Amino acid sequence: MKNALFLVPLTLPLMFMLTAQAANENDFYMGVQYSNQKISSSSDINLDSAGIVLGYQLNQYLAFETRLNIGTSEYSSLCACGDEYKEHVYKQKVDNQASLFVKGEYPISNDFSVYALAGITNSSYSLETKNNYTIVEGNSSVTSLMFTDTGKHSESGFTYGIGINYQLSKKISAFFDYQVLPDLAVKTLDSSSWKSANIGINYTF
Repeated sequence: MKNALFLVPLTLPLMFMLTAQAANENDFYMGVQYSNQKISSSSDINLDSAGIVLGYQLNQYLAFETRLNIGTSEYSSLCACGDEYKEHVYKQKVDNQASLFVKGEYPISNDFSVYALAGITNSSYSLETKNNYTIVEGNSSVTSLMFTDTGKHSESGFTYGIGINYQLSKKISAFFDYQVLPDLAVKTLDSSSWKSANIGINYTF
């Protein structure tokens, strides 16, 4: 969570200011969301996360929004890699994510609107890649292990996306959006695109 906390000093003063104003205007909202994330490289990696949404609707066209997520799943694979004496293990999971967005919204009807998001996301994740080689010498075998990359990593950068919002009632709305996150760029791996599909519910105070 430490890597994601750099956004908190930027977020809290804004949220406190907007919350005080929103108390009178009923434009402060919060909610929950589920996110399915896809990292595409030589193979596709799917990871899940869930979290909270905090936002302020400045007017019908513009909002400011913060999203805080934690990972809820782990990806792992074991590959023989075409060699009888070689195995490759890959594990990855999202620890936490923090995003700060400007949200432009356009109402299509009283209950339905479309929107675009632009902002910054910090993703903290755990990664382990391990190569296992077995060297056969006569009737005996010698096994050696090589860790390619292991430990905690983080990626920060520009994030953008599009979505739809549906007003279920005066106070409750449901949303779905698709985001493009900063590319995953680990020194021992090829750069990979990182995208997410998110669904959630917001409550307006």
